[in-house]
Amino acid sequence: MLDNLALLQSAVSKRTMREQITDRLAGMIMSGLLRPGDALPGERDLAAQLDVSRETVRGAIHALAARGLVEVAQGARSRVLPAASWTARPAIAARYTPEEVLGARLVLEVAAAREAARNAGAATRARLRELAEAQGRALDDPGAFHIAGSEFHATLQRAGGNRLLAALLAEAYGQSSELSHHALDAPGAMRRSWLDHRRIAAAIEAREPQAAAEAMQLHLDNIGRAARRVIGRRAAA
Repeated sequence: MLDNLALLQSAVSKRTMREQITDRLAGMIMSGLLRPGDALPGERDLAAQLDVSRETVRGAIHALAARGLVEVAQGARSRVLPAASWTARPAIAARYTPEEVLGARLVLEVAAAREAARNAGAATRARLRELAEAQGRALDDPGAFHIAGSEFHATLQRAGGNRLLAALLAEAYGQSSELSHHALDAPGAMRRSWLDHRRIAAAIEAREPQAAAEAMQLHLDNIGRAARRVIGRRAAA
């Protein structure tokens, strides 16, 4: 009986993680952060970026394929499909203006960076550094870059140890995908974002709360300025 219960708990845990990964990737696709033609990292790399098993990643990719969000090809990386192929629609429409989203992130995520510098353990600090390094290796690979960046922010959100703050941050970050999409359209924006993440990770690793908060403030200011420039150019065209 106990063995059966343990197996059931294990299955529920794996299914929940797979669903979480599926939903996160689906949100990035539906918001436009991951675009048609973008290649997802291979199973091994994606599992390492998301800190899950390859089995979990494989299940998430197949779930995305079933929704028409990605194309799976034998021996090749899965690629994002255009919206015309989707059998699922965005579950959460953007409910707030870009200014509201950025304002919420400035309040919440600057505080989260400060708390992470105070409270993050060695494994979390190393994880943030690894994700920043992964982004640096993916400057010419938008799919891998954006997934590593999303995981960087998700790890930081949890690093302070405050579950309510992490939940609020996850909602604010989820609403900001379109804003990030516009911001990262700007020339050189991906490199600037990577360098911002390196500074944040270094401050957290050095346990310097004020430096971490200032680095996060700079990062979000950069996102806001880049997004406004791109949106303004498109509106004028």
